[in-house]
Order: sequence, then structure tokens, then C-alpha cells
Amino acid sequence: SFINDPALDFTAVGIMMVILANHPNWQVYPEEIAKRKGVSRNTVDSYFKTLEKVGYLRVVKKGLGRGRGVQTFRFFSDEKITDFQFDIMKQRLNESLAKLSTG
Repeated sequence: SFINDPALDFTAVGIMMVILANHPNWQVYPEEIAKRKGVSRNTVDSYFKTLEKVGYLRVVKKGLGRGRGVQTFRFFSDEKITDFQFDIMKQRLNESLAKLSTG
């Protein structure tokens, strides 16, 4: 589990604990984590990159249409996310977004 992973320092473990303590469908906003823990947004972004590099975070970016920007979806797990698991996560995300767009 992430708690004993030598690739993560105390702050990375703390950020993961804050995220995983929330509702499973909670949408993670770096600004909110920074505010809750009294750190900068840049600090949170840096740790998100670390968590992604070692496999506890996977990111999907979806375009909202021409000129409407991009929405970021972040998937966290207390165990490293395999490619197979990530493929399932992306499939479920696409299905959920399709349902929302068709009403």
C-alpha cells in the first residue's frame, strides 16, 4: 500500500490520506486540498505528479468542445493502478459521461 511505499514521503502519504478519506465519488480539486492542508497549490501539483509517476494516481483529460476547455478527471487508489484497472476506469468514465450527455 502507499503508506509503506519508500517512493513517497510523509507529505505525499498525507495528501493521499486526505483524498482517500473522502467519498469514493468525490471529485478531487488541488486547490481544495491545498486549502485544507495549508500548503500551496504548486506543492499539491508537485505531489500529484509524484503520485502519478509511482502509480497511485491516473489522469484523464476530456475536451468540453471547441473553445470550452478541458475537464480533468483524477483516479486515486491505495494500491498502484495497473493499466488494466485504468482501462476499466476510463471505460466507466466514458459510459457515465455518455449517460450525462444523452440525459
